[in-house]
Amino acid sequence: MPELPEVETIRRTLGPRLVGRTIKRVEVRNPKFVAGAGPEAFARAVEGARVRALERRGKFLIIKLEVPAGDGHSSPGPTEALDILVHLKMAGQLVWCRPEEDLGPTRTKHTHVVFSLDDGSELRYVDVRHFGRIYLPTGHGGDPFVRRALRTLEELGPEPREGGLAWDEFRRMLASRDARLKPLLLDQSFIAGLGNIYSDECLFRAGVHPLRKASSLTEEEARRLYEAIHEVLEEAIRLHGTSVRDYVDGEGRRGEFDERLEVYGRPGEPCLRCGTPIARIVLGGRSTHFCPRCQPAHDESRTNV
Repeated sequence: MPELPEVETIRRTLGPRLVGRTIKRVEVRNPKFVAGAGPEAFARAVEGARVRALERRGKFLIIKLEVPAGDGHSSPGPTEALDILVHLKMAGQLVWCRPEEDLGPTRTKHTHVVFSLDDGSELRYVDVRHFGRIYLPTGHGGDPFVRRALRTLEELGPEPREGGLAWDEFRRMLASRDARLKPLLLDQSFIAGLGNIYSDECLFRAGVHPLRKASSLTEEEARRLYEAIHEVLEEAIRLHGTSVRDYVDGEGRRGEFDERLEVYGRPGEPCLRCGTPIARIVLGGRSTHFCPRCQPAHDESRTNV
C-alpha cells in the first residue's frame, strides 16, 4: 500500500505536470472507482476545471480545482473551488503520460479513469487490485464511500514531518497510550501516513520492540523513535518511495527505497547490523518484522500476539 513517502512522491512528481492545466475531458471507464457521483455527473463537474494545487494529507491526494461558476465552462469569469480526493489504497497508481504512451497490457487493462488535459497529456488512474477510489465530496448525496473518506480525513492525526509533529507533543502522545507500538503507529488517528513498511523500519532504527507499550518507552527511546520517523520518511521520499509491488510515482517510475529496507520483507535473513535472523510475527493481521537482538523484548513485550 502506498504510504506517506509514496503519496508525497506522487504529489511532487505530478504537481509540475498538473498545476495550471485545465481538464478538457474525463473518461470514466469503470464507475466503481468514482464515489460521490455517477460517471456522467462526475465528468460534468470536473471538465473545464483548472488545477489550482495538488496537496497531500496522510495517504490522501487532494486535487484542488477552480471550476467556472454557473455555466461558465465556455468563458472566463467567476470560479468556484472543488476538491477531488484520491486514495490509492493497496495498488492504485496515478500516472501522467501522453495519449499514445503504452503502459503495458496489465496497466492498460486496469486504467479506470482518464483525465485529458489542455496540453494534450493525460492523467490516468490505474488500479490492478480494485481497492482505491476517486472521491467527489461536493454534492455526494450521502454516498457511504465519500462519508467514510471524509470522516477518515477529519480524524487523521498530525503529520509526522515538516513541523507537523513537535517532539514535546510526540512524547506526550506516547506517554498517554498503553497500546503496543506497532499497531499504534499504524493508527492514522495517532499519526497520519505511516503504514506497515515504514513502521517496521522506524522501530528497527530506534531499536525498539514492536510489542512495547508506548507508555513504557524511556525519554531516550522515545527520542530515538521520533528521530527515526523523520529520518526514514525523509530518506524514503528522497529515494522516491518503496516499490515492493505495484507502486510507481506520478511519471511511472519505481521507487528505490526498497533497496534500503533493513527488516521489512526480510524474515529469516541476517540482520544487517548484527547478523541475527530477522523475525516475523503477525500482529493485528499485519506482518511485523524486527531483529530480536537489536530490538530486545522487555517483559511486557513477551506476551503472545
